[in-house]
Amino acid sequence: MKLLASEIHKTIYYYGSRPANNYDYKDFVKHIAPVLPKDDKVFFHKNSLEWRNNRDEIPLELFRNICHWKSPRLFSKYLLNNTADEVNERWRNALQKLDKLPFQDDAIMHALDELVVLDGVAVPTASALLTAWNPDQFGIIDFKVLAVLNQSKDKNTANYVTYRKELLELKNKQKELNNCALRQIELALWYYYSIQDAGTRTRSDNE
Repeated sequence: MKLLASEIHKTIYYYGSRPANNYDYKDFVKHIAPVLPKDDKVFFHKNSLEWRNNRDEIPLELFRNICHWKSPRLFSKYLLNNTADEVNERWRNALQKLDKLPFQDDAIMHALDELVVLDGVAVPTASALLTAWNPDQFGIIDFKVLAVLNQSKDKNTANYVTYRKELLELKNKQKELNNCALRQIELALWYYYSIQDAGTRTRSDNE
């Protein structure tokens, strides 16, 4: 039965709620991920991404910027304790673990283990560093994305591997995502968390 126009105007609109036909996060990712950027401005050093080609060094300024961006509360208390030599030793060790494609689970966990030795760097920040280096193959772990995927909120190296597999599965199951970086898929899920169940109110006729 069709609603009269006067009845439609009285409908409660649910901002951020799922539209009809079981539209869920997978549909959202399919539509949104391809138009999202895979490179955030914080990934750039001196307006360039050339730093990614040097597997022996990550510029200290860039390292600090990414860490502050991901975990600002830890920045002044812990992260500034890391010297350039300490950062680059761990960075080299981490990337040496990732010397073969496709990246294997054990290699990813070992790379994360190297980075979390640094003061103030936990798995979420380590995942941001790897994502800045290779957004095609990595995504940043975040409680919002874990909530959408209904995964454990424990952010350890093993759970990161499970999380990354879920991103890869989303990518591989939908042809619209063939050319997407894992960062784009992760970012789409982050946005989905922010809009779902956002609340309700009555919408006026002129909105």
